[in-house]
Amino acid sequence: MASSAIGAAREAAATTREAAQIINASDNEYPYVVAGARMFCDKGTHFRRLDLPTCHGAYIRDKAMTNEEDCQHPDNIPIFGVCLSGANPHEDMQYTGSGSEDFLPFENVEFPIIGKRCCPEVGKWLNAKEDVLVDRKPALTANCTCVCRNGGIIGFVDDGQGV
Repeated sequence: MASSAIGAAREAAATTREAAQIINASDNEYPYVVAGARMFCDKGTHFRRLDLPTCHGAYIRDKAMTNEEDCQHPDNIPIFGVCLSGANPHEDMQYTGSGSEDFLPFENVEFPIIGKRCCPEVGKWLNAKEDVLVDRKPALTANCTCVCRNGGIIGFVDDGQGV
């Protein structure tokens, strides 16, 4: 992928994040994130969904709520396609596509996509709602982000509630 395409991918991720914040904002409150919420990494090429292999016992609209410690790879956070971060120390890879992709919304995706192997290494989610606990830990909201030590910022496109 040419450097102009990488720049376009980064710009699209920033635009996606801004749009998600506007859509999810309601009087400075953010909706709670449930299992299956769509996520993005601003250095990745694909959207992914937050997984919750074991429910914490708290539900909203019959969907499992999440907390700030639901940040493990690969249990909760899968790979985001190809990593476009220059800080990523992993080996280069080439992605040829499968035809049923959920790409970040950047134009002119050209195959193969060349970048680093995505291997999310994150700490707990930031900005969790401290006054609402899920399994004795702060609840995730659509405003939460986490930082990957390979250079990406992971955030939510939607809350997963489907409303």
